[in-house]
Amino acid sequence: MSPMRRGLLVLLVVSGAARMGLALSGGQYFFGDEHRYGIGVALYQAIRTGDMAAAGAHLLRPEHAAFSYVAMLVAAGQHGLAQFTPWGDWTQAANIPRTAGFAAALLSLISVLNLWLVHRLARAAGAGETEAGWVVLLLAASNAFFYFSRHLVPYDAALAAALGGLVFALSPDRRDAWKSGALAATCYQLYNGYWFLVPLGFLFHLLARPDRAARVRASAAWLAGGVGATVVLMLPGFGFGGAAYWDAMRGFSGSVTQGLFSEGWSFAGEYLWHAEGWLGAVAAVAAGYALFRATRPGADAGRLRGWGWLLLGAYLLPVAASVGLQKFVVYGRTVRPLVPLVCLLAGYGLHRFTLSRPRWRPALAGLIILSALLNFAPHFRRVFPRDFAAQVERDYDVTKHWVSFTGTIYYQPDPTRRPDLAVVNAQYIYPVRDFLGYPAGLVMRAAEHPLAYPPYQYEGHAPRERRLLRAHPPVMLLVQLAHPETVPDHPPPEFTFQKTDRPDGHDRGRPQ
Repeated sequence: MSPMRRGLLVLLVVSGAARMGLALSGGQYFFGDEHRYGIGVALYQAIRTGDMAAAGAHLLRPEHAAFSYVAMLVAAGQHGLAQFTPWGDWTQAANIPRTAGFAAALLSLISVLNLWLVHRLARAAGAGETEAGWVVLLLAASNAFFYFSRHLVPYDAALAAALGGLVFALSPDRRDAWKSGALAATCYQLYNGYWFLVPLGFLFHLLARPDRAARVRASAAWLAGGVGATVVLMLPGFGFGGAAYWDAMRGFSGSVTQGLFSEGWSFAGEYLWHAEGWLGAVAAVAAGYALFRATRPGADAGRLRGWGWLLLGAYLLPVAASVGLQKFVVYGRTVRPLVPLVCLLAGYGLHRFTLSRPRWRPALAGLIILSALLNFAPHFRRVFPRDFAAQVERDYDVTKHWVSFTGTIYYQPDPTRRPDLAVVNAQYIYPVRDFLGYPAGLVMRAAEHPLAYPPYQYEGHAPRERRLLRAHPPVMLLVQLAHPETVPDHPPPEFTFQKTDRPDGHDRGRPQ
């Protein structure tokens, strides 16, 4: 095994261990999308117990349909690992979320698969071992590609399908064209928010075949694979639901509206700056150099132009849908597919820079690793609302509930048994209208709320909401109330929210 291959293996093992460790440290069920993992758990439970009617009911959910099958397999692994804990009896529903860390750890291995797929993609496009090594090192050091590893979300699984489709698109074997199309369609079925990767995969597949006749034949195979995968993945839901399945799909397609359409053009740069910091800036400069080289004659110009066009398309298509069509808001998760494309270009730039400066290689690699360590370390200390509330309930019983912002959807707790105490901000804070403040009293426990971390604010919050969260960074507290009578035993009735017509989103969250 060559030194570069050994280095790749070490990088994959270390990345996998870090991601699994992060997953096992908690933080599951923070985002709304994580509850879609529960559909897979319900499917696993229904099939395991032979309740096919219940299985069919769960298959009626058309959004991210293929992730339900992935989640079902992960749930089987989670259940197996749970047998080594006191929570292996899944006839008790409360035992399932207690081992959610196992599920996240298993899902996090898909992120490691993506590192390997990007390496394969670079090599298939013509990059040498050293250049491909820089590419995968940059991606492994990406903070945006790391911190989602603790969450039960479909984003990495969908991206793995998209990257696999690009690898097959570069294959000289015409029979691989249908695999490329099938994987592109699977990407969409795993996470519908990555719809723009499907046409980009098809265009990339066309560009990879300069011969017109071969392009026509391979395109037919690509489309056949895409249609076939779509039919296979949607057939169970349609078989159980019929027309209701399509109605649910149409309703879901109009629900991607949390945030602000008009900021789509600037969203990617702002999010990535907060997520990646100076390492992202270095990667952007290196990628810019690679794009400059793409304009000049050379053996590498073709593949660099290919990465450049993919990057441009992955940026422009969501912007067009957001700013132009006012259809889908851009989120941090929909920006993540830009990261491997930037790394493919930046890896070339770093490789060219160090070719004539070999002594710089260890120092540059060390700085990338150091940046990753500095970005990753705080995630292991982060406390999430579900874990904070569970600890409080275990130690103090059920307390009152308080949120430090108005306009937020309250989560109804169990009946209060400790009226002298209040737990504050132990939930996802959305929407955000105005800062309310904290109840007076003695703070017994405190932890920074995850939404005080800027990248988490880019998953549905509008600019005005982000400004409020930064002006008043939310903290989770357990407070011994100075005036218990000022805090109600139960939160206000759940608000119903109206869409705002104002461009700044100021009225979002106003109760009707």
